[in-house]
Amino acid sequence: MPREEFRYKAEFRVRFGETDLQGVVFNANYLLYVDTAQMDYLRDVGVPYSLMRSEGHDIVIVEANLQFKSPARFDEIIDAYVRVPEIGNTSVRMEFELYERGSGRLVASARTIYVIVQEKTGEPVRVPSYLRRAVREFEGNGSIAPE
Repeated sequence: MPREEFRYKAEFRVRFGETDLQGVVFNANYLLYVDTAQMDYLRDVGVPYSLMRSEGHDIVIVEANLQFKSPARFDEIIDAYVRVPEIGNTSVRMEFELYERGSGRLVASARTIYVIVQEKTGEPVRVPSYLRRAVREFEGNGSIAPE
């Protein structure tokens, strides 16, 4: 998917402790990158995690699909592109592409599904209107239904 289809970009630098003996980012750390980019996205569109918690909600990942394209290495800057193409009844689908800034090479792509739950019980709840509204306004995506 072309980067132009993403309206959001986060960035980070690969830390030494995230690499393995092969000198590349250890595979499990890519999910950490995706999770960090997801939280950055929500915060920057106006739905910080603290707001969700104060409203009695939480967000949990229920599915992750990660494709490795090329290795990321210590001290490289990674641009993480994020978008929300769909919000369901209780779920939010997100897509990510991670690029090494210097070369522009695609490092990894990911698709995730998060479910909104009631904080105290862990039971799924309808994606709240404040989250739907913020994503719809940021993405300009008419396919994301209002409350």
